[in-house]
Amino acid sequence: MATVAVTALVSVAGMRFAPESLQGLIVQQERKPTPWIVYDQADVATGVSVPADTHVVFHLPDTLERISLDVLFGYTSDTVRFWGYCLPANYEPEVQAQRMNLPGQLFLSKKERAVREAYTQQQPYRFSLLRLPRKEDIIAGTAVHGRIRHEVDVFEGSTMCYVMSELSIPLGVDADSDGLNTRVERDSGTRPELPDTDADGILDGVEYRTGTNPTQRDSDVDGLIDGIEDKDWDGRVDRGETNPRTPDSDRDDLCDGLCLVKLKRQKLYIGEDRNLNGIVDDKETDPLNPDSNGDGISDYQEFITCHLAGGKDC
Repeated sequence: MATVAVTALVSVAGMRFAPESLQGLIVQQERKPTPWIVYDQADVATGVSVPADTHVVFHLPDTLERISLDVLFGYTSDTVRFWGYCLPANYEPEVQAQRMNLPGQLFLSKKERAVREAYTQQQPYRFSLLRLPRKEDIIAGTAVHGRIRHEVDVFEGSTMCYVMSELSIPLGVDADSDGLNTRVERDSGTRPELPDTDADGILDGVEYRTGTNPTQRDSDVDGLIDGIEDKDWDGRVDRGETNPRTPDSDRDDLCDGLCLVKLKRQKLYIGEDRNLNGIVDDKETDPLNPDSNGDGISDYQEFITCHLAGGKDC
């Protein structure tokens, strides 16, 4: 930031002021040029990061069939403002003739769309005798709204695109069809050639999006594999399922599976599913019911009472 002394009269809106009235200073702001980056097909295949506030051109690999916007940009669309533009291989002449400006298609992140929508809902410019309409206000009032609109949800291979983002976002293909792009897989430690890195039955992409660990079979360390707790492998806790994100789903102080705990000076394996099969078998308590037999005494208290009495099959 630099300052320049003013020695002559200054004209502002048709009126002239002495330098003293403007304190004799004009502030000059310095702006750096926005950088450009080009990612080729090999870069995108292995996964890259789109830097913030950077012009980025990327070429989707020829081997790619289709990929969704969410997967391509690592599920950042909800939280990060970005927008871009894709050049098609070609357009039919009648389609080309109908497009008023660019021949390609625009895409906007969900957050960018939300911000734009909120802006259009703001109250219009208010006019008065002291605030007469300007030429741009008149033009805006008669303009066709929605020219800048989202057009691409699914991207095809071989396409050349441009993107600009407010924050750094991951960009890559989904080589193993698990719902994660190659950059996210590299960052999260999963294997981009395996759809289920930890072999727990749940796809890496499902685990990444729903909060379990795609590199650890038992995310909550309760003895039960995530895929046993989440029986339909959809990442949601449905009726009859224990929660793979917490070791004690019913909060009765007994873990859902079988856990090593310290009771006084002893270390014991205790839990509700002693054979770790995800089923309430004979002599097991229900990990979804803190009082499995309904006698008014919690499962944990019954275990402690049995253990202190010297029971061998508590």
